[in-house]
Amino acid sequence: MSLSASEIGALMPVAIPAMAACLLPLASLDRDQATVKWIRGSLFAIALFALAGSFLYVTRLWGTRMQAGFGPLHMDSLAQFAAILVLVTAAMTVLQLWDHLHQEGWVKGETLSLLMFSVTGMIIFASTTNLMVLFLGLELLSLPLYALVATVRQRAEALEGGVKYFITGAVASACFLMGTVLLYGATGSLEIAALGRQLSAHPDPIALAGAALLTAGFLFKISGVPFHQWTPDAYEASPHPIAAFMSVATKGVALIALIRIFPAGLSSNPDLAIKLQAALALVAALTMVVGNLTALAQTSVKRMLAYSSISHAGYLLLGFVAGTPEAYTGMLFYLFAYMAMNMGAFGLLTALGLVGDRVGFEHLKGLGWKRPGLGIAVTLCMFSLAGIPPTGGFYGKYMIFKELIHTGHVGLALLGVIASLVSVYFYLRVVVALFLEKPVERAENETAECPSVLAPYAGATVLVCGFLALATGFAQTLLVDGFALRAIQDSVQFIP
Repeated sequence: MSLSASEIGALMPVAIPAMAACLLPLASLDRDQATVKWIRGSLFAIALFALAGSFLYVTRLWGTRMQAGFGPLHMDSLAQFAAILVLVTAAMTVLQLWDHLHQEGWVKGETLSLLMFSVTGMIIFASTTNLMVLFLGLELLSLPLYALVATVRQRAEALEGGVKYFITGAVASACFLMGTVLLYGATGSLEIAALGRQLSAHPDPIALAGAALLTAGFLFKISGVPFHQWTPDAYEASPHPIAAFMSVATKGVALIALIRIFPAGLSSNPDLAIKLQAALALVAALTMVVGNLTALAQTSVKRMLAYSSISHAGYLLLGFVAGTPEAYTGMLFYLFAYMAMNMGAFGLLTALGLVGDRVGFEHLKGLGWKRPGLGIAVTLCMFSLAGIPPTGGFYGKYMIFKELIHTGHVGLALLGVIASLVSVYFYLRVVVALFLEKPVERAENETAECPSVLAPYAGATVLVCGFLALATGFAQTLLVDGFALRAIQDSVQFIP
């Protein structure tokens, strides 16, 4: 069977990481201690080359403006944007994993294989308009993550976090699949465009239940309240780079898939659209409030970042409440800025060698002066997370809040601003600990007992993330007009 250029263009970004995922376990079969270092290096090199190959292929599609497709797989501009986001995040994760897994003393080839399978599922999940293929992509991205959370089995909390994530993930998958079944029963179609036309012409009460269950499945992956309970335990149990990858990539592709579905399908019926927008407004408000207020009480930097990721899901969900193309464009820009600032925030822990239980604020005290480059980079990431100008996080929130005001949701915009002001406290706690507080005696003793840690790759990614957190603010016009707006205009169908 011969494939056209369009079909090959749709398959290659998915096929390259999938082939790497199959090759990595074979490359790690040799257990000869004399070659173990070479084998470890080759595993990480294979993963990085696969990500780079897929990235180059996607950027080529973007540069030629090719809207590639293969059956239900649509590698259009929105899917290309999602693939770039996932691949860059995964590359940073691989670099940080090299340092982190050596610090944990647990370097296994299957870790990278699982990561590559999850990347494959994410690209599929963001590249289809067929609900059944969407479900298959959801499972392919989720199942490896359940194992990755518990990958360092020598840690006591790893199994608990993995089981919690697995159980809640199974509930999310069940909700998603049942919603798909109900929508198919109400409309007779699994395609988003046909489903939207059927809902617009023939409203059905069953469709409301199906849309609610489908949305609940998405909210589990986004960590929206009240479907957020798994997030802090799963993030705390997982290696730092895996927690960062889940907080950025999983949330990103779930939101991008919902952007593809919500305007063209779920909101095509006016009554259904009003109910879903009201529900999302409530979820967004609760997510911002619960995420920020709970983060205030945390003594662990990692758990604080976990609750922080919940609050950012609330900010992003506000884009669906506004429901305008400009709001969706702001969401994509915010996701790109969020990638930089969150990967940098989690990467700091690995770059400083803070693994296991050494992730409290007291373990950061005074380290900013010992590693000033990392300290400044993370300060920029924290400013961006808090929405302080001129960082990318500020402009992302500004774009979403502006559209909320234009569409009459002034109260939600005001709540978002207040939530951002509250978040300044716990983000600046990291900066204060790094530069303005002296190390406590217990933390100094723990540091003295640990061997000196060199994490060059994790440190390099943190420096890059700090630069991007600031640069996205200055280049926001270029990123919005050249990337985010194009992805929305070329790919998303809006029902008038």
